[in-house]
Amino acid sequence: MKRCCIFLHSGEFDRAYQAFSITNVLLAMGGEVHIFLSYGGLRRFVKGNLDRVVIDSKEPPFREEFERHLEKGTIDPISEMVDTAKRFGNLKIYACTASMAVLNISRDELLDVVDSSMGLVSFLNIVKDAYLVLYI
Repeated sequence: MKRCCIFLHSGEFDRAYQAFSITNVLLAMGGEVHIFLSYGGLRRFVKGNLDRVVIDSKEPPFREEFERHLEKGTIDPISEMVDTAKRFGNLKIYACTASMAVLNISRDELLDVVDSSMGLVSFLNIVKDAYLVLYI
């Protein structure tokens, strides 16, 4: 089974959405995906933040477009994409322990979909066997 590892550093809605679009396609194709959450990506997985439309784009209509499509149902909320990915199986989501310390985020504040926390060295041991590595 082919392994993909994603460093999800950004917490912006469009980037997290893209990460889980890629994840679900790879899982549907029989792959395995490991996601390492750091900084903004980690903050998105704090309870109450997963579906927030946060976009730091200089184009204000960009955020409004996502909000409109979410309301119309033409795109799924990130929480639904994560639930779909978890149902496929072969997905592990890790919280970066250094990012947790810097941002003062405890394990109890994170959503249950986060499987565990680990440091970068441990995640790099998973990455070494990956055929695809993405930084988002």
